[in-house]
Amino acid sequence: MILAAVDIGTNSVKYLLAETDGKKSATVLKDAVKITKLGEGLRKSGLISFPALLRTADAVQEFVADAEKNGADVIRIVGTMALRTASNAGELSDKLRELTGIETEVLSGEEEAMLSFSGAVSGFDLSNVNRYCTIDTGGGSTELVFAEKGEIVCKASLKTGALLLTEKFFSNDTILEEDLEKAGYELKQVFGSMKPPFKIDMAVGIGGNVTSMASVYKRMEKYDPEKAHGTLLPEEEVERQIREYSVKCPEERRKIPGLDPERADIILAGACIIRYAMRVAGCREIVVSDRGLRHGILFSMLRG
Repeated sequence: MILAAVDIGTNSVKYLLAETDGKKSATVLKDAVKITKLGEGLRKSGLISFPALLRTADAVQEFVADAEKNGADVIRIVGTMALRTASNAGELSDKLRELTGIETEVLSGEEEAMLSFSGAVSGFDLSNVNRYCTIDTGGGSTELVFAEKGEIVCKASLKTGALLLTEKFFSNDTILEEDLEKAGYELKQVFGSMKPPFKIDMAVGIGGNVTSMASVYKRMEKYDPEKAHGTLLPEEEVERQIREYSVKCPEERRKIPGLDPERADIILAGACIIRYAMRVAGCREIVVSDRGLRHGILFSMLRG
């Protein structure tokens, strides 16, 4: 059986195609992403803009067509923060139904956190890790999940993401120290309600922001998911990258070795969120997972 998962995020659309033997294991056939910035301008207007809707609909239609071409038996489309909050989210769902014939599921923050968690940890052997957490920094929200001996103890979906934080504090080419301070204060307020239930042994980072930071850390000429997965990012490297991004405009960031040019405008905000989440979780380093929500969706399909 061939399964396909399409994850509509606030900044990007991700696509995973896999073949399963029916025994709760799968072989990935395709794993792709398109930056569509669905949440562009959403913070101010409360609406998905028409250009962003069209970009996202085109990407989803392309991925669904590819899945059908490759004989997918089941295709699941899910939406996250932008579709949870935009007052005109139904317009995108209607458009996708018209183009693909598939209903779009809008995940709650808790559902997103749990699926991201299951997808991320599937890429590691955590049998000898007692207490750990996952940190998923998206374009419009950030999910933290704390687990002990494989069992989820607490989870939270926080209303801050790389695209939203960029539009609020880092939209100018020149970043001032004042901008960083204001962003830091905002994150302090957002994360203020998050109280870790225990001291963790390991933190796992999920999403395009942290995988991009791993790529920069390893100076990859072309992003390699195998090389990024399992990368250990120390706190000092996160701080170093924040300093580098803050003194460069987006055009200059596009020339940084390892950084996807399409993420140059939001990577500073993403790195700031990761740093703050690490502080809240009480960790000095973060292990990068190339897996995430799309894998969690796939595994939920396998479980039926």
